[in-house]
Amino acid sequence: MKPRYYYRRLATRILGRGLQTLFTRTTITGLEHVPAQGPYIAVGNHDAGMEVALMVINLPHIVDLIGNGDVPLDPIYGKIALWYGFIPVRRGYVDRTALKAAQAVLERGGVLGVFPEGGIWEQSSGAARPGVAWLSQQTGAPILPIGFSCVIGAVNRAVRLKRPQMTMRIGPLMPAVPNSDSPRARKTAIEEASRDMMRRIADLIPPNPEAEKDRIVEEHYTFRIELQRPDGSLVEDVPVVPYGEDLGYFFHHAVLLEVIYHNYRLTGAKPLAHYADLTDPAQLGAALEVALRFYETETAFLGYRLGYARAGRILEGLRALRDVFASAAVQEYRIRLLPERTIIRAGGKSESFFRPSVKREF
Repeated sequence: MKPRYYYRRLATRILGRGLQTLFTRTTITGLEHVPAQGPYIAVGNHDAGMEVALMVINLPHIVDLIGNGDVPLDPIYGKIALWYGFIPVRRGYVDRTALKAAQAVLERGGVLGVFPEGGIWEQSSGAARPGVAWLSQQTGAPILPIGFSCVIGAVNRAVRLKRPQMTMRIGPLMPAVPNSDSPRARKTAIEEASRDMMRRIADLIPPNPEAEKDRIVEEHYTFRIELQRPDGSLVEDVPVVPYGEDLGYFFHHAVLLEVIYHNYRLTGAKPLAHYADLTDPAQLGAALEVALRFYETETAFLGYRLGYARAGRILEGLRALRDVFASAAVQEYRIRLLPERTIIRAGGKSESFFRPSVKREF
């Protein structure tokens, strides 16, 4: 039985391989580990967007992808994704519809492509969501680990005709996650398989000595505010906003705001992303109000990405910041937000940032 959209996916693969040859220098190894036929689940690390293309065009089988279904697709890649067709999943929820669709692919002998870290909002989280192991356990499908490297920024380099040199390394097949009559044993098997899967993927990513020197080994966040009176003097008694470390983290991760105005088109939130240059508390407060309404409506958005405890602290801090904006506007103060991120790299170098410093790279 042919997969959904078989002919358009076949055309996508043929075109993709041609573009890969022309615009990149991609090395693929380990194809001998790929089963002769499905079912199997192909999994890989997800640091950018290029891994999806590499998986789809280089595996010898048509791949059914599981992808983001809780956030509107990025306009740049949305048309391609909709053309290819994928199984949308609402991340942060138990999406039974998506799980059933994925299970059906495997039960008919198909190939499922999944990136178990759950998104590229922050590079290399290294932790797997349990869905892959659960699907393997339910269907008896083995897992094919793949390690992708040199993919961050590859799209931009390819567009500039720099021919990025990427690698795709396929590892030995993992057996299906064992099933059991015991709920505790099933849960334990899923947890162990998820950890093993990520270890296998990590082992397939070749070391990069140059990148190792720049690897971040430690980072710290703080948050403070400066208020300036109309005469230019600084206010000494500045309100303390709670959970400054979490707010510092929030303001440095640009995607947490970018998705609101870029993907959801709630452009009223965009000024808040420019906090480093804006000093008008009324303008910042209006933008924060739009962002807060979004986070309070889409309760899983921050919780899925940051954990619900940290998401709750950030929301409380943002509500307190809203009050500071309102008070400053009444008193005609100017305001500066100073979220500081300090990083220490493996080579010992320390750097501090006050502008958004963690961004998505495709």
